Amino acid sequence: MSAGTGWAAAQVGYCSNVHPTRDLAGLRSSIEQHFQGVRTLRRLNEQDSGLWISALAASELQQASARTDFLSLLQRSGLRLTSLNGFPYGQFHQGAVKAEVYLPSWADPERLAYSLNLARILADALPPDCKQGVISTVPLGYAASWNPALQQRAEHLLRQLTAALARLHLETGKKIVFCLEMEPDCVLENTDQTIAFFHRYQATDQHHEYLALCFDVCHQAVMFEDCYQSLERLRQARVPVGKIQLSNALICHLPPEDDNRREHILKTLSDFAETTYLHQVKARDAQDRLLAWADLPAVLDDCAKSPGQYSELRIHFHIPLFSEHLLLPELSGSQIALSQTFDFLVDHADFRPVLEVETYSWGVLPAQLRPTTEHAQLQGIAAELHWVEDQLRQRQLLQPQAREAYADAL
Repeated sequence: MSAGTGWAAAQVGYCSNVHPTRDLAGLRSSIEQHFQGVRTLRRLNEQDSGLWISALAASELQQASARTDFLSLLQRSGLRLTSLNGFPYGQFHQGAVKAEVYLPSWADPERLAYSLNLARILADALPPDCKQGVISTVPLGYAASWNPALQQRAEHLLRQLTAALARLHLETGKKIVFCLEMEPDCVLENTDQTIAFFHRYQATDQHHEYLALCFDVCHQAVMFEDCYQSLERLRQARVPVGKIQLSNALICHLPPEDDNRREHILKTLSDFAETTYLHQVKARDAQDRLLAWADLPAVLDDCAKSPGQYSELRIHFHIPLFSEHLLLPELSGSQIALSQTFDFLVDHADFRPVLEVETYSWGVLPAQLRPTTEHAQLQGIAAELHWVEDQLRQRQLLQPQAREAYADAL
């Protein structure tokens, strides 16, 4: 995409980690049912996508015949594969995923092997007019279990990754860039840490151009960061951003003086404390220091023990992008962070990362908000993508659809 031209509707995709897919057969089924369902609802002939391909499916796709069949499926389905989600390694929907989503970390050779499999798949699958693809990955590891030795091993494996990506680029003409995704409670969770890491890493890796950042809007909103300012600081520091994941955090406002109302809000918030994913929580204290809880149940306990101490909680729970309020006026989304992100895109016409909706938690929303059928969930995903189109259109960042390419959308 050339600078200053914005995005076409078909270039605004969504991450398929919302759909459970254990292996290659499940991935193929998801493309045929879910992806095509969303594309049809959007009335597009083709659509970019950031597929999540599990380690098992990625391994299966190293077989030549399986890869050929897969590439044929992409073409038949109207799926332009420009991005991958290489963050979750294995099961992402069954059982208690929690902190296991960060395993294997970048200190483990299994993460490198998985990532190289993904890189080879994406290099083969990139559309002819697309010379670069991006793959998001874990922000090194989970901070609670990290240490300097693991950091050293992780950087060593990352240098092996970028060297392999440089060779792949020479062999295929396709540049694949891995994007570390900042996330609360991880080794890289805020802009300061990320800038420091990239400055140090770039000085030690001659192939550092193959390592960039994935900016997840929900994650930085949870960290109380202004997304416009964060992106500006990253730009000034020359930290490349290859992908922006458009996501919406859950924010809870607690009235300090009304005990009954506060109890009611916390009771409603407890409906979001589900057992599959980590929902890290951040708050500010009276001295503006950042407080942290590893998961939502912990902060609910603290709020019960110390009523009135916290006025605003920011929760890592990816709620639908268009949600301004959920169940109560005091439970809102972080749409201001999304607005800050879109405004940054307006003001920096040469910055054109992959844009990807990533709301993977439709299936664990409280029962009152959860889609009751598969089709209803696909409608919800399509509504999110339409919402993004509207945001881009309002800022004159949405390209008109070409009649010949999207005849059935007119």
